[in-house]
Amino acid sequence: MNPRHLFALTPAQRRQFSVQPDLFEPVMRQMVTEEFELPSFVEKTSMRIWYNTQTEGYARHWHDAQEIVIPLENEYVVRLQDIEYRLEPGDILLIPPGELHALEKPKEGSRFIFLVDLDLFSQMNSFLQARSLLTKPILLSAATFPEIYEKAISLFMEIVSLYWGDSPSRQLSIYARMLDFFACYTDFYISGVVDSKPDAFHPADSLATKLNRLLEHLQTHYAEELSLDEAAEKLSVSKYHFTRVFRRYTGQTFNDYLTSLRIRAAEDLLKQGSIPVSEICALCGYASLSSFNRNFRKLKGCSPTEFRQFYQKRYSL
Repeated sequence: MNPRHLFALTPAQRRQFSVQPDLFEPVMRQMVTEEFELPSFVEKTSMRIWYNTQTEGYARHWHDAQEIVIPLENEYVVRLQDIEYRLEPGDILLIPPGELHALEKPKEGSRFIFLVDLDLFSQMNSFLQARSLLTKPILLSAATFPEIYEKAISLFMEIVSLYWGDSPSRQLSIYARMLDFFACYTDFYISGVVDSKPDAFHPADSLATKLNRLLEHLQTHYAEELSLDEAAEKLSVSKYHFTRVFRRYTGQTFNDYLTSLRIRAAEDLLKQGSIPVSEICALCGYASLSSFNRNFRKLKGCSPTEFRQFYQKRYSL
């Protein structure tokens, strides 16, 4: 399949997209020299989209937003910690919030760069499973995800058209298509594990319902002690079956999922600036400061103290 027609721009579109509709000039997203970037969202929204044709790179940085990079012309290289992604035109790379990454200086070409605040969608309990799948980088292409690629790239191109459009309801339409993409990817992921595992459950089964309730519970009780055995008991299954099913459903082990919730909560507390790291450690369910520091660095690539310093330095600019 040659998908180029799905994302190819006409000369008229290139001219249209070169003028940002949100009153931010394309050059205003300059080379990032700090390690924390505070995205400038459109007023009263949780999203920014750039039609990027600049030949500058972006040094290693991170931000709270989900970043989505779609090259349109020529290769674009993105580095996520120690992994290099060489994106071809039409590839869709989803970079998780808080992930250290750098965008290599391209010689020429164009690309769309989306920044999306997932907190808006996280108000919905049904988004919890999707968010768990978004904690790792995802590379969608016509070769790697042929079953859903056409729908995915079409949805993002529709979002772009709406963003540069003048419909009074464009914001609602953009959010609807973004949710459609997340639902599409989540359903595809679940269908894959169901079809490939003879003992896997169907999302409509009672076990899936119990899993959703467990994810909801963990959102607010992440600091409490909950062992793998206790979690399995809540679902009335053995811990071995629970381990297999939980990983297929969320893309993570139970312990990794719980750790990601605790570190995400720690990020929010560290941004406040006044709470000691030792207190944040306890508030997030860690009895050991060394264990907290180790898990934080593993996920964020920096210590809690460095994270706070990055944030405060950028915020004070």
